[in-house]
Amino acid sequence: EDNGDGISKTDLKRIFNPFFQASDNKPGTGIGLSIVKQIVEQHHGTVNVVSEKGKGAKFIITLSDVINEKTNKNATTFECLPQENLNEEIAQSDELGNVTQSDISESVPVMLIVDDDPDMLTFVSSNFAKSYKLFTAQNGVEALDILHKKTVSLIVSDWMMPEMDGAELCRRIRKDYTISHIPFIMLTAKTDNDSKAESMDCGADAYIEKPFSMKYLEACIRNMIEMRHLLMQKFSSMPSEPISRIASTTVDDEFLTRMNAIIEDNISNPELNVALLASELGISRSGLFSKIKALADITPNEMIQVIRLRRAAVLLQQNKYRINEVCYMVGFNSPSYFTKCFQKQFGTKPGEHLT
Repeated sequence: EDNGDGISKTDLKRIFNPFFQASDNKPGTGIGLSIVKQIVEQHHGTVNVVSEKGKGAKFIITLSDVINEKTNKNATTFECLPQENLNEEIAQSDELGNVTQSDISESVPVMLIVDDDPDMLTFVSSNFAKSYKLFTAQNGVEALDILHKKTVSLIVSDWMMPEMDGAELCRRIRKDYTISHIPFIMLTAKTDNDSKAESMDCGADAYIEKPFSMKYLEACIRNMIEMRHLLMQKFSSMPSEPISRIASTTVDDEFLTRMNAIIEDNISNPELNVALLASELGISRSGLFSKIKALADITPNEMIQVIRLRRAAVLLQQNKYRINEVCYMVGFNSPSYFTKCFQKQFGTKPGEHLT
């Protein structure tokens, strides 16, 4: 309860809405009360406000004093931090991602959320904590540090931040072939067309204006991931589909083209493996695994095999070679194993590709 200016009747109807700011236009993100309401409701409580303009405001939180066994088992424990420690706690991105999500499976996608406002970090994180492994950063410098230490599937970043803003962060990511493939969503209060154009020019995959609907953000992320999966499936199942189709940036296109050329040059060599490919590309084996897994959702060994089989399909369609010849031409030692892999990859036997 306070004895401040109070809240108008018009504002009272919307005060718990995400991003709502009172008509007096004081600084803030407008999500603090939304977070409070969300936490209280998670604990099966209610929060209400009583106020008149010029007479202060009273916020009433009601929590049930009877918690059954099921509720208690699933309850979330929150530790209140002094204000002076809040920024320090949020800034410890690595710890935040691991401590708050200890029960999240290692197989789920990893999201990096970048924003200098602790309330915004909490707001976005709370909506994705069940379906993503989360890391957070308060500026582009911290974000790049995390990106070079962790494997990240998706980035959601604010634009205006100290030290390095979202646009510069996106530019640097797109120039670094080890992380250039990561989808990047820009959140910003900038609504002018020049800012939208700059966001696209720096390489962002999506531009979302504040205030935004969390459902819209979730839909953008879902569609982005689904589209990438469709491109991956098309590349794997269609021999004529160029490898560049799974590249989302120029840097990725160059990387994939070079990788494809190395495999093609060594395609008849049964000893071609991940170590040789990584060495030729000048990248570590772990880096190669992360890159190819992110771009094509397969391992480097699987990528080598896919390119061998794609080449085999092209050779068979030329009707110049027998199946056994094609088998050895693309680096397989066993015709029976070649036939098994070919049928699994394309859903048809090698003989059906002969014209």
